[in-house]
Amino acid sequence: MKKLSLLLVLVVILLSLPLSISAQDLPFSGRVINFLTIQPHAVASRAAAELFEAETGADVQVLVVPFPNITEKALLDVASGAGEYDVVEIWYTSLGQLASNGVLVDLTEWWDANAEAINAEDFAPTIVEPYTLWDGKRWALPYDGDTHVIWFNTALLEQYGQEIPTTWEEYATVAQAITEAGSADGIYGAAIQALPAPIIQISSFANRLGGFGGSFFDAEGNPSINTPEAVDALQNLLDTAPYALPTPASVGFDETIAAFSTGNVAIAEFWTDFGQIVGGVEGSTVGDNLAVRPILVGGDNETPRPALNAGFAVGISTLAQDPEVAQAFLEFLARPDINVTLNTIVGGLDPTRLSTFDNPVYIEHVGQDVADAARAALLGATAWGNTPEWAEQQEVLNNNLSAAIVGDLTAQEALDATQAEWERIHAGN
Repeated sequence: MKKLSLLLVLVVILLSLPLSISAQDLPFSGRVINFLTIQPHAVASRAAAELFEAETGADVQVLVVPFPNITEKALLDVASGAGEYDVVEIWYTSLGQLASNGVLVDLTEWWDANAEAINAEDFAPTIVEPYTLWDGKRWALPYDGDTHVIWFNTALLEQYGQEIPTTWEEYATVAQAITEAGSADGIYGAAIQALPAPIIQISSFANRLGGFGGSFFDAEGNPSINTPEAVDALQNLLDTAPYALPTPASVGFDETIAAFSTGNVAIAEFWTDFGQIVGGVEGSTVGDNLAVRPILVGGDNETPRPALNAGFAVGISTLAQDPEVAQAFLEFLARPDINVTLNTIVGGLDPTRLSTFDNPVYIEHVGQDVADAARAALLGATAWGNTPEWAEQQEVLNNNLSAAIVGDLTAQEALDATQAEWERIHAGN
């Protein structure tokens, strides 16, 4: 189905090109660049490559690797001098790590000179700095605007006499009520993803961290991971976990999708394409019983602050074999029409531009409710770190979250230990 949808999009776009196109209209004909991308974005990245080739003649070889290996591959490519990649996809949290190790070309002058041409102000303001800026310089261009929203099986809520929650406290109460009434029949109030991989477990915590008004760092960039708001956020996660799909420490993407699509889970926190995913699962029972809302608030906080969970940019390798075509490819990816195209194919991306949320093609593809929730999720969002030391800080936090989830540490103990280690790491850099 994904291949068919991609093919149909490409056919429509190719048929719209002028019939008079000729070799001289393809400025990069015969030139080749390599694009390093992650497996979840293989469909979108290949679509982008084919569209760019149709316009320019350039051959973009899309090299796909598993998500956990993307940073390591980029670092090793430059450290070894191999120079295999021209354009690299970047999990935004590794931006400082890649830039400080000489992997990425400094795009500051290009960005400043082309800010109007690429309509830089159209990028969602909360993602521009964490995705592109480190050490006062620009290193990348936003590519995939990942955030979580909350999905509900309204049939299950109705069956168990529950309403869609508006706060994290209500979320925990609803999850408890459904699980206590339905677990004997295999029905659970929520799926808490606490598989001990940072992209999964920290995302579940980050949703609540911003929701309760906390953040990873203060305004000066100092660690602030054990504030009362942060502790309340983790406590909410721990309070909900016993009433979630067993067992949270072994629940990740696949387990959440499977349980939700078969009608065994009422609430799930996931990315904005979750509705398409569960709807496409063979035997899915969700049907039209699907509602979506932005991330909730908790405690005294009244301002929704979703988390920038995952999220990707694209940059140019310092060992790029054809920097000119690589730069042209980034300019191509920056175009608003391309952003819409890559967000309206099955297996595509999430918007990075505000204008995409208003585009009728995008709205028709995802539905108005999803478009509204996705827009809200990108505004006022809480960013993870993107400094060179974030990889080490992330590992510390992930380990302490794991210990809290299994009951070895309290919320306060887990975050106090994290704060102490983060301060040590921060002081050493």
